[in-house]
Amino acid sequence: MNRPHHVLIVEDLPDVALWLRACLQSALAPQRIDHAGDLAGARRSLGEYRYDLLLLDLGLPDGDGADLIRGFKSAHPQAPCIVTTIFDDAEHLFGCLRAGADGYLLKDDTEAEFTRQLTGILDGRPPLSSSIARRLLHQFRSQPGPAETPLTPRETDLLTLIAKGLSVKHAARQLNISHHTAAGYLKDIYQKLQVNSRAEAALKAVNLGLVNPS
Repeated sequence: MNRPHHVLIVEDLPDVALWLRACLQSALAPQRIDHAGDLAGARRSLGEYRYDLLLLDLGLPDGDGADLIRGFKSAHPQAPCIVTTIFDDAEHLFGCLRAGADGYLLKDDTEAEFTRQLTGILDGRPPLSSSIARRLLHQFRSQPGPAETPLTPRETDLLTLIAKGLSVKHAARQLNISHHTAAGYLKDIYQKLQVNSRAEAALKAVNLGLVNPS
């Protein structure tokens, strides 16, 4: 993991911001942690300083925190943007992932679970709180049977491994193909399924019946 050194927390509730700061110190011990309580403050901080991790609340006093995601990822594509929220519905989740968020964590998780998920995201593991993943998988269970997939067998094999939590590197090794070849397959998968991230691809794999959600 490339541990972030400069972090911006965007959170309007002071006690939650302190809790997030404590989680960050425990898990990552970054050199600098700044805090903004609204969109305006966040935009000022992002304009004045370069951060390599953004923790972003959605329900802010002056608007939706998700409005920051595209601009931040466009300016700093390698810096993770992780949503920290109380919203556990698919609409908020998918909107943030489509905008480019690298993770989506719920603030009602325990500190131990939150820090475990946070470090997991930075290590390349699935970018969702366990609790929201369970809710989404339960939602998929009640939907109609598997849809027809436009993927080739090899692309399906790769997507299945990605959805189970493997990195592209480890999935390539298991399929006995090069990392470059696997990355090319993944790009084709994104285009065919009209998704923009590994998280969306993994959830799509569940919806297509490629991965058992239980």
